[in-house]
Amino acid sequence: MKDGWPVKFVWDRFVLLAILGSGLFLRVYNLGGESLWYDEVISVRLAHMSLSQIIVNRAGNVHPPFYFLVLRGWVALLGDSEFVVRLLSVVFGCFAILMIYKVGRLLFDKEVGMLASLLLAVSAFHIQYSQEARAYSLLVLLTLSSFYFFLRLLKGRNHWISMGYVLSSALLAYTHYYGLFVLIAQNLYFATLLFLPRKDFELTLKKWLILQSLIVLLFAPWVPILIHQVSKVKSGFWIAAPSKKTLRTTFRQYAGSKVSMNLCFLLAFLSLMTLDKTIGGRGWKTFSEWLASLRQRITLTDFRKIWLLSCWLFIPVFLPFLVSQVSSPIYCDKYTIMASLAFYLLIAKGTKNLAYQPVKVMVLAMLIILSLINVKAYYGKVHKEQWREVASTVDTSGKPEDLILFNTGRCMPPFDYYSRRSDLIKKPFPEMNPKVDDVTIMELIPTVQDRGRVWLILSHHRDPEGLIAKTLGKSYRVAYHHKFKGIEVYLFEKGGQTLRSHSSNQNLLRGREAPALVGKEACAG
Repeated sequence: MKDGWPVKFVWDRFVLLAILGSGLFLRVYNLGGESLWYDEVISVRLAHMSLSQIIVNRAGNVHPPFYFLVLRGWVALLGDSEFVVRLLSVVFGCFAILMIYKVGRLLFDKEVGMLASLLLAVSAFHIQYSQEARAYSLLVLLTLSSFYFFLRLLKGRNHWISMGYVLSSALLAYTHYYGLFVLIAQNLYFATLLFLPRKDFELTLKKWLILQSLIVLLFAPWVPILIHQVSKVKSGFWIAAPSKKTLRTTFRQYAGSKVSMNLCFLLAFLSLMTLDKTIGGRGWKTFSEWLASLRQRITLTDFRKIWLLSCWLFIPVFLPFLVSQVSSPIYCDKYTIMASLAFYLLIAKGTKNLAYQPVKVMVLAMLIILSLINVKAYYGKVHKEQWREVASTVDTSGKPEDLILFNTGRCMPPFDYYSRRSDLIKKPFPEMNPKVDDVTIMELIPTVQDRGRVWLILSHHRDPEGLIAKTLGKSYRVAYHHKFKGIEVYLFEKGGQTLRSHSSNQNLLRGREAPALVGKEACAG
């Protein structure tokens, strides 16, 4: 046993616990501060359904059911407040910090694992999705679990490791379809190993095919549903076609900012090589001597491991990007979140490769400072639709039998989650056709006929021309108008003294805010 081993062991555990504690704090901070947005409310609604109802619902959607099944048990135990439903994602996110340490340690060494866990802990990108009641942090955890068992498989034939790999990989596919790109990356890497000299890996092609067959067998019940959902996506999907700028945006989100991205790309490139300081004293007499004292011997290293991380990074990003170019767009930044893990491991390895300790400390400090700046910027903005504030406004200022028009039925579930009023009449408009145009707008006047007060709640860009508000403005006066994050709210009234001139109302309908209601109509903006 080496001298000082117990002290180093305790110190390593202390550092890892400090990283986990920091990651937990950053993910729990202000966890219930923002409203649940539409997708999160759908998660809550699904969590109150039976197991069979969840499966049927997901079969008709575009996301597999595993996360929602887990959330169902979580909500049954702890409730469905904003804090509680998001706390499950926090738990997954914190376990992911531990798992990336294990993967980095297994792939390279303890230092790389520690650095990667630190990068993940302070990543604003991952903090955001660890604070959302959706499947993304579970996707991250299962990706890391799958790769952890995959790396263990390459080195041995333990049956428990094989079971862990098959189970985590199958659950990965049942969590999000982008998990399939992770499995493609693993298969690509293993295929390349077959053409290289066998060195320090024992997994045979026969066993690998058996393991992949077991994963396919476990996922087989969902395959017909996947095929049906792919056909639906081909007929039209909400995702816009990506461009080269989209790829830059993706990596900027991984890094947190443009400045961070440039530094991270440099460090990721350095993961390809080891920089060993040339032996010799420092020469300060001349500039050339000073340069000579800082010369580095550059050697390429860890080719197979870097190739594994490259497959992990690029397949989940570039393959859906290419599919989006030749077929229906399926590329979305947050769907590629598992690829960012390989990016962080490459950055950690590049940082470790800096042999000159002062430089390494300076670079690590820059990474942490930039990450914390990005985290502070994340906390300083409102990111989610403010349904809590909208519902509070209507609940406070609404009168019995007020009509609330939603420009899409998608607005109603999050509003209902927060609203406590049962004496308000709620309707989507248009009721059948999701598109607001010159034809459907003719149905508006009969819909609001004999209503003295009409609330209009706009979201999800379903009425970009503002036809509903313009049409109501011909028969009603604008008593209230406010823009919340992702939502626009009007109150139209008949009769009484007009609060604004006709020209002012027209300005309102072009997007300017009206003053808040006063007296009994007052509400927070």
